[in-house]
Amino acid sequence: MSKKEFSAPVKSRDENHIPINDKPFYGWWIVVVSTTILFVASGIGFYGHGVILDPLRTLHGWSKATISSAVSLYFLTSGIMGMIIGRQIDKYGPKWVMIIGSVTFGTSFVCLSLINTVWQLYLVYFTMALGFSCTALVPANTLITNWFIRKRGFALSLTNTGLSIGGIVLVPFASRIIAGWGLTVALPVLGAIYGVVIIGSALFIKQRPSDLNQFPDGAPPESVSENSPASRTDEAAQMRVWTRGQAIRTVAFWSIVVAFMLALSGQIAFLMHQISFLSRYLGVSGAATAVSITAGASIIGRLWLGTFVDRCDKRHVIMICLLIQCIAVIALAYFHHVVILYLGTFAFGLTMGNIIMMQSLITGECFGLVSFATVSGLAGVFTMSGAAFGPSIAGFIFDVTQSYRMAFIIFAAMSAAAAVVIQFAKPPTAE
Repeated sequence: MSKKEFSAPVKSRDENHIPINDKPFYGWWIVVVSTTILFVASGIGFYGHGVILDPLRTLHGWSKATISSAVSLYFLTSGIMGMIIGRQIDKYGPKWVMIIGSVTFGTSFVCLSLINTVWQLYLVYFTMALGFSCTALVPANTLITNWFIRKRGFALSLTNTGLSIGGIVLVPFASRIIAGWGLTVALPVLGAIYGVVIIGSALFIKQRPSDLNQFPDGAPPESVSENSPASRTDEAAQMRVWTRGQAIRTVAFWSIVVAFMLALSGQIAFLMHQISFLSRYLGVSGAATAVSITAGASIIGRLWLGTFVDRCDKRHVIMICLLIQCIAVIALAYFHHVVILYLGTFAFGLTMGNIIMMQSLITGECFGLVSFATVSGLAGVFTMSGAAFGPSIAGFIFDVTQSYRMAFIIFAAMSAAAAVVIQFAKPPTAE
């Protein structure tokens, strides 16, 4: 495919005219907007479950397994919804998907403060998941994938810091208002914050550079040297259109699915039970501090990795991250000294955000930008459906043994297995 053909998606409506736009590259504003959206979606829609797990248990007298199974339903539903919304995002853009999703999630959080039976808990978590899936990684990372090719890893590392900052800022904030005001007041407040911030941010979204007569990365492909490190991403592969059927028949797709299903199962379970686990040794305040340390470490790790990941083999980077996660979880399972607990959560955090980011990077590398949301959403059905059971497994094991050790050992083994499986995620050859 020639460079002229590569520039087709970013041409103006006049096919014979290559757009020239002297305005600043809007892609960096897209990074700011996406970071803000992930800040709220992560802090409330992801980390928030760990904050409200014990208060819900205390308020209603339900077991950890019961509430954890609602969280599993949440992530299962989010994964399935990713497939449904993925194709629509590729066609029409994420703006209205995000707006509708934020309203749905915010309303569900208000309803969560009013429930009093288990079936209502499950219904609210199901509805909440519909809204979360429309405001989380698939739409946000699709935006970045559309706007960046050669600088995609760096842009994603910046954008995904929103995930960690959300944990640093909103977890302590949510803990304080829940402790001070109770769930009845705190949940509607958090729901309102979710809706207002995401709707306000989504209004600035532009789906693709062509909407503003600009190119991905802010420069036409002709301006990049063929021998530069930035040219490692194959342009023709990036512009290939993938259907769900085509993607699902590739080894790369299933390697990504299996590896991240295993990795995220343990990661999500640990994060959902982190406060409950650590509070036994550090107290509630110390546990909240550890969560902030975890999130802060993920920012450090992600920004550091973002400076060179575009020049690396993504499979090897993912393998290293998974092995570090494995070692950190094993250490937390066996050693409960205060120093080890803080160091373990710090090490876990260094890789936590990178693993989530690397899933988007390896998917974009293998399946390109044109069909990114379609393939990413389809993969999410499997990865999140499998990973969704992590919190339930951890909750069930705790209820039986009154300890998280066995659950952590299982999750560490799954991370090690994922490090092997991801090595098969090579870009598929053209048919």
